[in-house]
Amino acid sequence: MQTQTGFRFRCYPTPEQAQILLRWIGCQRFIYNAKVTEDRYYRKFARKALDLTGIYPPVDQQYSRYIDPDLTSWLKEVPSQVLRNGAVRWRQAYARYFKGLGGRPVLKKKVGRQAVWLTSELFAFHPMMDTKTGEIFGNRLTVGNKKFPVGDILFQAHKDYRIPNSIRIGVEAGQWFLSFSNEDVNQVPDEADTVEWLRKFSE
Repeated sequence: MQTQTGFRFRCYPTPEQAQILLRWIGCQRFIYNAKVTEDRYYRKFARKALDLTGIYPPVDQQYSRYIDPDLTSWLKEVPSQVLRNGAVRWRQAYARYFKGLGGRPVLKKKVGRQAVWLTSELFAFHPMMDTKTGEIFGNRLTVGNKKFPVGDILFQAHKDYRIPNSIRIGVEAGQWFLSFSNEDVNQVPDEADTVEWLRKFSE
């Protein structure tokens, strides 16, 4: 039987890193909310026409139509994976609704706890070694990619963990947190299967 173990550690981005992460959070929230708004429009105004044609809007992960060169060009200032994951989160929420595990996705607000969901393309854990003893005593977290670097973010781990396939970096009441979960099994999916594997979990 597989169970999940959750972790939530304090992390300490620099002011510059915090500004980048806040931008990522905002852009991911924008994509999620755009999917919610579009779905509401189709169900409210276009339902009769769609009923006649038998064609219904797909519950998909597409987001490119929300990137407008004039109105939303700022979406191109973040990694595409950040935007994609916003659409994936919406699709996951809708899957929970179809299974009777929750309501339809609703708009995310700019108040309260905010977080960005990152998959393995945008972070890496690197072992930290004691130069005298050779003992590995922790990991440092590197966030971003070559085009959109964030850099190393310090975090304080208060218990042992396995390196996850995805993480959330969030802020609440001015404090930043790194959170993720592990399955208590030995087998971890290949990178190519990471997104499909993550769809099994609730938000």
